[in-house]
Amino acid sequence: MEKVAVTMIGTLPPIKGMSPYCQELVKSVSGHVEVEFIGFKKLYPDFLYPGGSIVKGKDSECDELENVTVKNTLTYYNPFSWIAAGMELKGDVVHAQWWSYPLAPVFFTVLLISKIRRKKVVITVHNVVPHERSMVSNFLNETVLFLGDEFIVHTGINKEKLSETYGIAKERIHVIPMGILTSAPIRGISRKKARAHLGISYNKKVVLFFGNIRDYKGLDVLIKSMKSVVEDIPEAMLLIAGQVWGEWDAYEKLIDELGLDKHIVKKLEFIQPSEVEYYFNATDIVVLPYKYFDSQSAIGALALPFKKPLIVTDVGGLPEFVKDKSAVAKPNDAEDLAERITCVLKDKNLILKLGRDSGDIREKFGWKGIAKKTIGVYRSVKVGRFMHSRQPLSRAE
Repeated sequence: MEKVAVTMIGTLPPIKGMSPYCQELVKSVSGHVEVEFIGFKKLYPDFLYPGGSIVKGKDSECDELENVTVKNTLTYYNPFSWIAAGMELKGDVVHAQWWSYPLAPVFFTVLLISKIRRKKVVITVHNVVPHERSMVSNFLNETVLFLGDEFIVHTGINKEKLSETYGIAKERIHVIPMGILTSAPIRGISRKKARAHLGISYNKKVVLFFGNIRDYKGLDVLIKSMKSVVEDIPEAMLLIAGQVWGEWDAYEKLIDELGLDKHIVKKLEFIQPSEVEYYFNATDIVVLPYKYFDSQSAIGALALPFKKPLIVTDVGGLPEFVKDKSAVAKPNDAEDLAERITCVLKDKNLILKLGRDSGDIREKFGWKGIAKKTIGVYRSVKVGRFMHSRQPLSRAE
């Protein structure tokens, strides 16, 4: 069978953001398709990135792969780089990783030129509705989605939301999971060693909040829930590990008001991949307390390889990370979340079961199956196998 040539647009390490996902996807499909990856030399200025520097960590592994050519040529401030990328890309299919509405002018330009050149365009929509919602962000989202022939989302809920919000025919939307993220090495670090490294007592019951600290992720709700948890389980503590987006003052004030300072350990910085295992192996449970969300969480995908018990809220694709519905809390409900955390921490058998569940679910998010489904979309869109009518985008009223 003739190989498909694909041009993928996104980011690769050392740039943060979508890079771990893009790297895993390129690695998984490159054995079956030729990949030209067009990335960013400069994504956006550091002062516009609330999570600190956008460049962090090791370089990409993709440069060394067969069938892969990496071209980090795009810059947010240079429209000529956008035009050149659109004019020079070589793929039969252009696969855009779409996640950040400030980059809409870049993606719109590259994809518009691709369409003029009669390329087929596949768009993976990582955030069906932008995290920070506004009329402007919704408009920019729509301008990019208008150029897609086929779409990939990570959950069935995403599919319904994308169709409902933008009037895209469901036949054009393909559900393919995010996939586990293996950018953090797993070396078999023991709990004792992990806790010693982080300065945490071995007898503590540790709840982990990991990743960028943004309002929609519900850290404030988790902090409120810990008040009840520590009253019932005095040895319980919350480990917060991640870069603050915006201001930390409101969270610190909440911690002080609830008298939780002695029960919370804070590592308010970007956690390097080499350090990630210490945090997950030091914990008893990982909590994703999101208030609202429309997709799958990269933190959930990162947690699964460590086979840690997960407690999630009932938003977006988060419930797909657990098998036991007792591990799914109501969003924005500190009391319900506290009850579920307390229940798990008090029950050793339940902790073991939820850990096994994470190991089982990990198989569902394996990259071999994801690659097969993604390549199927490439092949079908290239030969025009998708014959459904193309509806114009129109937001639901």
